[in-house]
Amino acid sequence: MEHEEKKQRPSWQEIEERKINLVKEKGSRVMRVNSPIGSTMFSILRQFDMAYANFKGRLGEMGGITYEEGAALMEEGREIVMAFSDFTARLSRRVNFRYYAPNEIKDYLELLKAQEKSEEASRDAEGAVSAES
Repeated sequence: MEHEEKKQRPSWQEIEERKINLVKEKGSRVMRVNSPIGSTMFSILRQFDMAYANFKGRLGEMGGITYEEGAALMEEGREIVMAFSDFTARLSRRVNFRYYAPNEIKDYLELLKAQEKSEEASRDAEGAVSAES
């Protein structure tokens, strides 16, 4: 009877070497996690990022995800991110920690404000036209 070779676990040094090489890759981020929630969020984020790569590959494909469904999923994701940012800001204020919202969130909020102003201006213009009629 032949013994099957078991796959050996990588050594500590090999794991460290892989981590160091990963840090050198474009788009890599290094983060120290100080809380159990942060550790869980980091694990979820890692898996989300892999799922997102698959999402992009299947978007608009036959048997994949329609653009409408994709837009709805991404909108739901934005809402979750905004809610977590709001929570982090509240927690930070409570413990006198300065929270810096990411630039992407600031840009998104500015875009929403600009859209709101544009919609308001167009409603005002419609109201003025209908009042003149």
